[in-house]
Amino acid sequence: MNRFVAKALLALLVAALTIFRAHAEPLAKAASMTSHRWTNSLGMIFVRVPHTAVSFSIYEARVKDFATFAATSPKLDGTNWHHALYHDVTPVSDGPDFPVVNVSRNDAVAFCAWLTASERLSGKIAAMQSYRLPTDAEWSWAVGIGDRETGATPKEKSAKLENIYPWGTQFPPPPGAGNFADQAALKYFTHWPHIENYDDGFVTTAPVGRFTPNALGIYDLAGNVAEWCADDYDATHQQGVLRGGAWINCGPKSLWSSDRNHTAPNRFSVATGFRCVLECSTGANSENGSAK
Repeated sequence: MNRFVAKALLALLVAALTIFRAHAEPLAKAASMTSHRWTNSLGMIFVRVPHTAVSFSIYEARVKDFATFAATSPKLDGTNWHHALYHDVTPVSDGPDFPVVNVSRNDAVAFCAWLTASERLSGKIAAMQSYRLPTDAEWSWAVGIGDRETGATPKEKSAKLENIYPWGTQFPPPPGAGNFADQAALKYFTHWPHIENYDDGFVTTAPVGRFTPNALGIYDLAGNVAEWCADDYDATHQQGVLRGGAWINCGPKSLWSSDRNHTAPNRFSVATGFRCVLECSTGANSENGSAK
């Protein structure tokens, strides 16, 4: 073969390999991030949720996660997220590993957008990936009821599956099931509604990951803080959706996996927080209402 032809063919081969690598490496990275446990730049651990196009953070967003974002974003709906007090007296989430509270849906969406931009810039995630809040349908798949719910809106689905919890059908919950209004809270807040014969050891919130995870390895899908979802509650589009109950709830209905709470997207409280999902936008749709 003519050596000039050989050099030309070699140059073409190198160019083809370069183009292939430029496309293949981000796709490989995206696949690895959504197929097993993966840790991001903030130490959030993500696991794949079947029947969706996302991986869920196994933990609710923590005070230390939100602090990094808030340092760059002075305008927030929520106040005192870093020094939250119940009735202006009792500390809530007073450590870096506790779930952040006093966060509106608007604040949570802004956090996800900031984290997406930050990690795309650093190369931690690929261009087709993004962080966001889970949809209501994705949250149902994560908690284990995605194949059993019917209805067009979260309102129509709310509390339709009775006596099903992230830990099963037992109530009161088994030891270590989660952080709820319990004997520990009753000892501090006398005459408080509470779950009889259950003591999680925490008066308000607990550090994330302290209780038994579900089958996918996701923690605190009941209790600790109520979690914002991306959806509106109904067709009026006036209120957002919260799932999972919180440390102030003693159920049983408020802790059902199918129960939804709802409030305006700019509202916040010492019982509301969020968790992130990581989406890989490859153009394929996921099942049963998950976002593209």
